[in-house]
Amino acid sequence: MRSKFTLLEMLVVMALIAILCSMLMPAVQKARASSLQAACSSNLRQLDMAFQLYASDYRDRLMPYITGGTTLQHPGTNWTRYIYPYYQDIKLLSCPASPNAGPDDSSAESLHLYDGNYAWNYDGTQGHRGPLCGHLKEPSASYIVFDSGDQCVIYGKNDWKNLMEELDLDWDSHNEGCNRHRGQVNIAFGDGHVASRDLEPFLAAPNPSFAPPWCLEWEVDGGVLQLGEIPFPKR
Repeated sequence: MRSKFTLLEMLVVMALIAILCSMLMPAVQKARASSLQAACSSNLRQLDMAFQLYASDYRDRLMPYITGGTTLQHPGTNWTRYIYPYYQDIKLLSCPASPNAGPDDSSAESLHLYDGNYAWNYDGTQGHRGPLCGHLKEPSASYIVFDSGDQCVIYGKNDWKNLMEELDLDWDSHNEGCNRHRGQVNIAFGDGHVASRDLEPFLAAPNPSFAPPWCLEWEVDGGVLQLGEIPFPKR
């Protein structure tokens, strides 16, 4: 009776193990990606609720447009601080699929320097437009907060180029990007539900001014956003 494996038998076993690992790896990676996407969706759902709770305490309005003041006062780039009392956990600001970390702590400076993971649809939902229930004609189709690379969309010029830059889909931001969940973007809507969309449906161009999903006034093409170049369409 033999008590040892031959070299050939060991090589065959190793080859079979390698084949099995190669077959299992895609399934493991898919399961891991699904887990990260689910955790991200949970973060967004809680942040969306924080926005809604803030609005309920301020006549159904989100943070208003502010001119002047200090860099720490602008709601667009400091929304994480304005609504902090309603979520109170900076871990919610970290998308587990993002290469960029969340803020170090809950100080005003740290929250201000937070450069992503999630963005607020600032121009489309800010308080100076009036009560959310008034200017969001279709809350279930209107974006509130979503995957991004910068924390404020739109902030600056409301056109395609600026949209690409703030979602980190431009040439200079190709290591991040809003579509980091196997090409999809997680979005929290005005009615509180969270959904995932592929990149181009998420961008929703052409999009008329003040119409869902962005609910803002575009500065190009007669107020209609047109689908332009996406420098980094895949992640």
